[in-house]
Amino acid sequence: MEPIPSRPPPKAGRLWKKYRQEIPDTFPVAVDTDGRVGLGVPNLVIGTPSGRASSCRPSRPVGQISHGGSPGRAGVGVIGRLPSSIDDSCGEVRVAMPKDIGPGCAELIPTRFPGTHFLVSAFQHMGDRKTQEDRFTVVPHLDGDSRSACAFFGVWDGTVGDFASENVKDLFLPKLLEAPSWRQARTVSRVRQEEKERLLESAMKETYRSVDESLLARCAKNTQHYSTCTSVTLLMVGDLLVVGHLGDSRIVLGKSASSKDPSDARGEKLTGEQVTLDHKPDQEQERIRIEQCGGMVERLRNHANKPFIRGGDFLMRKALGEQPMQLQYSRAFGGKDLKMFGLSSVPDVRVIRIGTPQWKDVKYAILASDGLWDVVNAQNAVAIAHQAASTDQNPAEALVRVALLEQSRRKARADNVTAICIQFD
Repeated sequence: MEPIPSRPPPKAGRLWKKYRQEIPDTFPVAVDTDGRVGLGVPNLVIGTPSGRASSCRPSRPVGQISHGGSPGRAGVGVIGRLPSSIDDSCGEVRVAMPKDIGPGCAELIPTRFPGTHFLVSAFQHMGDRKTQEDRFTVVPHLDGDSRSACAFFGVWDGTVGDFASENVKDLFLPKLLEAPSWRQARTVSRVRQEEKERLLESAMKETYRSVDESLLARCAKNTQHYSTCTSVTLLMVGDLLVVGHLGDSRIVLGKSASSKDPSDARGEKLTGEQVTLDHKPDQEQERIRIEQCGGMVERLRNHANKPFIRGGDFLMRKALGEQPMQLQYSRAFGGKDLKMFGLSSVPDVRVIRIGTPQWKDVKYAILASDGLWDVVNAQNAVAIAHQAASTDQNPAEALVRVALLEQSRRKARADNVTAICIQFD
């Protein structure tokens, strides 16, 4: 394998232009990109302009870190570097030396939050695009009252602007905590394993449905007729991983087996397995639904003959001088004017129990937008993350850099790229 590039590729140099962003001495555990820290979510640390936690901080905060934004918004997407330890006495994250990263970028270096059994890192870059439409959320402690460890991670890739991804980022956690099945799963003390898995799967589906309903209402109010976003989410509850997704963002799990290969820094052989399947308009089940709803699936020559979902009113709107949109994926949040033509918000949900024969030794979980998966497959993603972790680098940053480098090599226009990497003990 080629070494991880230490510098961004030449093609991305314009977007990696260095500029200095002053970082406060401390950041609260829960920090949003524009100072609105986890609005509407209970038990969250509230951020103040000084970057310190406010006096209304509850005793057991949920540590939400949400990032992403366009370069035109002051401070959006620039978070400094978070360290690998947290001061429990004051409930604040200590910020290490500031790192200059370009607009539309964000970084969370490998961090172990108190009481967790994993390291988590994240990195985001806007590639060759003018704006950053991706969003991501990291919640290392979702339920402080629970006996079992509970965490949440999500990546949302916006299309037709960042309206959908920005709103979904803010909506998802409150809707999850309000879901009836979630409350039942967390409040009933003795629930059989099979029943618990069913409740968690139902909670994820209820959340996706509720988020989409709220987003569509906001789209109608703000005349955002085609604003959409994909989604990939990971809910960790004890030894259960609940994966939900829409569109073409993916999650990959890295499993390890013993190896005697001396070239492997840790003596481990890793296998990467993709646990989500992209929702594409030309898949038979998707195409049938779209056509039954009056929509169309068209392959566009100027997009490498890729299939797109198109509304049944597309040609009429074009004739009226409007700009109707087409999408490369068949399931998503939002897309108000395409919902009637078969764009679905029903997620695929999968519950994985760690420790079973198929998932006996999971070492990594990687969530990322299609900006990564367009050029990096599951096996290579796990290998890149493992190599970075073995050399004390940020695995998420390594993944994004490799994606940018490969897009540059192909002389292609790099998309927004967002990656979250979870390293299990």
